[in-house]
Amino acid sequence: MTWIIHVANASGQLDGLVSPIRAAIDRARACAEAVTNPVNLDVVVQAWPGRVIAHLGHAGYTPTGDMIQLTFDPGNCSCAQNLGEPLERVIVHELHHALRWRGPGYGCTLGEALVTEGLAGQFAQQLYGGPPEKWEVSLAADDLAHAAQDAMTTWDDRNYNHAAWFFGTDPAWRGYALGYALIGRYLAEHPAETPATLVHADAESFRGALKAMVD
Repeated sequence: MTWIIHVANASGQLDGLVSPIRAAIDRARACAEAVTNPVNLDVVVQAWPGRVIAHLGHAGYTPTGDMIQLTFDPGNCSCAQNLGEPLERVIVHELHHALRWRGPGYGCTLGEALVTEGLAGQFAQQLYGGPPEKWEVSLAADDLAHAAQDAMTTWDDRNYNHAAWFFGTDPAWRGYALGYALIGRYLAEHPAETPATLVHADAESFRGALKAMVD
C-alpha cells in the first residue's frame, strides 16, 4: 500500500518545513499501521496562512476515504516547533477519518459526527497516550453534562449546526469534547474494544453511552 505525498509549494512558503513534515507523516503511518490495515492514501501538504489551529500552527482535514489534507501556516510562531508528535497526532486523527469514510462515512447527523470525531481523537490517544488535545477536554463538568443532554435530544438531527457544535465559542470545541468523552465512556465499558477496532462501528452503538452520561 502506498501513501503519495503531494507538496503544494510553488510559492516556497513551506521551504525548510517539507523534510520534517514528511518525516512526521512516515512516523505516523508506521504507528497507525501497527493496529490498522494499510491503505492507499493521498496526503496533500499545503500552506494556508490563518487557516490552522492557532496554538499548533497546522490543521488537518479529510474530505474522502482516499485523501487527507494537512495545512500549515509557516508564519505562525508555533508551526515549526509542532512538527513532531503534535503533527503526528493530527495525521492519525485524520487517517482514522479516512478509514471511517471507507465504512459508514463521516455521518450526516449530530450523533454520527460526535462518534466520528470522538473515535478519531481516542485513536490518537490509543497510539500516543499523553494528555488529550485542548479541544478534547475543553468543557468543564457542568458544560459537558449540558452538552450531553442537548445531544440526547438532537442525536438524529440532520440539520444540526456543525460549526456551532464543533467550532463555536460558547463554549469552544463543544462537539469535540463531548465526542471524546462519549467514546471514552464507551471504551471504559467495553475494554476489549479500541478506536481501531471500532473504526466502522455504527454510531447507534454509542447512544447508550451518551444516555449513561446524562443519567
